[in-house]
Amino acid sequence: MVKAAGEAAHAAGVRLAVHATELVVAKASLRAGADFLVHSVEDAAVDEEFLALAKKNRALYCPTLFVKLGYHYALSNTWQPTEAERRLADPQILAAMSDLQRIPREMLPERVVKAMNQPTSPKPSAIALQNLRRVWDAGIPVVMGTDAGNIGTLHGPSVFREMEIMTQAGLTPLQVLRSATSNGARAMGMERDIGTLAPGKLADLVILDADPLADVTNLSKIHRVIKDGKLVAPAARASAGN
Repeated sequence: MVKAAGEAAHAAGVRLAVHATELVVAKASLRAGADFLVHSVEDAAVDEEFLALAKKNRALYCPTLFVKLGYHYALSNTWQPTEAERRLADPQILAAMSDLQRIPREMLPERVVKAMNQPTSPKPSAIALQNLRRVWDAGIPVVMGTDAGNIGTLHGPSVFREMEIMTQAGLTPLQVLRSATSNGARAMGMERDIGTLAPGKLADLVILDADPLADVTNLSKIHRVIKDGKLVAPAARASAGN
């Protein structure tokens, strides 16, 4: 089925993106022509065959490291917004993140009640972190992405959570930046227009209050946004979006 989907996609001139979190499935997808793996391989260490297949396909790899943590925090009622999420997230979504506090316990699924009664402190998948580093070191393009829209992973500012976790794999802030900018543009097929600062490209960029190369968390310290060549304050931009 995946092979047929890949053949149909490529015949139509589009790429094949695959959700594959198990090594055997990821390799089968690459053999079938996958161009984009939209999640980490998290059940086993990626092997030489995987790396060779990904290189052969010139495939992109998007680790989505925070999304499972978002579910855990939300369903255990321990999710707390970051400072960036307070400023930039959709206020209706932020309000919904505390819904469990307003629902009677007897109306909640048993596993949610258990998670609320016995919250734990989850960590990013160690295997996923190791695989991210190995994929990067192998020269396979890594793309920062969040899988936003899942519970606890908010559209927009969840990118800051994701990028911080990526550094736990051993990537430098500069490497994480490249995964979010030039590689992100490549993932969207828009590298001619966005992703780097160059003559002829769109004048979209952010001005920060601190050096992101010193600490990746400084990426959330946005002083101004330049969109289509026009200067916009972050608060005004967030209000317009909401």
